Amino acid sequence: MISLRRRFSTGLIAISLLTATAPTLAYAAAPAPTNLGTFKTWTAWQGQDDYGKICFISAAPDSSEPTQVNGKPIVRDPVHFLVIHRDKAPAINADGTAAKDKNGNPVFRKVRNEVQTLMGYPLKPTTDSFTHTASVDGKAYPMKSIADDPSTPIKDDEAAWLASMDDEAGFVAALKKGSKLVVTGTSTRGTKTTDTYSLAGITQAMGAIDKACP
Repeated sequence: MISLRRRFSTGLIAISLLTATAPTLAYAAAPAPTNLGTFKTWTAWQGQDDYGKICFISAAPDSSEPTQVNGKPIVRDPVHFLVIHRDKAPAINADGTAAKDKNGNPVFRKVRNEVQTLMGYPLKPTTDSFTHTASVDGKAYPMKSIADDPSTPIKDDEAAWLASMDDEAGFVAALKKGSKLVVTGTSTRGTKTTDTYSLAGITQAMGAIDKACP
């Protein structure tokens, strides 16, 4: 199950990335995030969500395939890959439920190196036997997605995260050492896409958000 803090991040950042220059964070009261710098293909940002400061890096793919299905062009919302730091986020139990203290109050924790991709189309929900993937120089990491919740404005089903949060730190370390990131996803219609990203500049972009959100 995807955590509450991840579902919120999806809507927040997806809307922020709809503009090409200065993203505007969702939920109106939040100010536009600050551009911390663009490092080749990666840009670093700092902003606010409902819980506090949030920093993230983002990049658009260098190439996306296929561009057509049955002779018709594929239309996708903006596609991005992100790594996110949050100063405060709801803690999640191993079973995916929100953690609470002995008085029933939510428990919060600092989040670093959350890995997320926005695919720009409804993804096929993952299972124990089916996942999407993110590969760094050929080493594949499984990614999970969930079905959309029509009761919220967030497009839950257009985002995917690393299947295991335990992989996040190692995955980010691999990004810094790598040269190419390839993300594969499968839509609810069964179309498989491949997005290829250059990793040039990602180490400097990560350094910018590590400094802004230590």
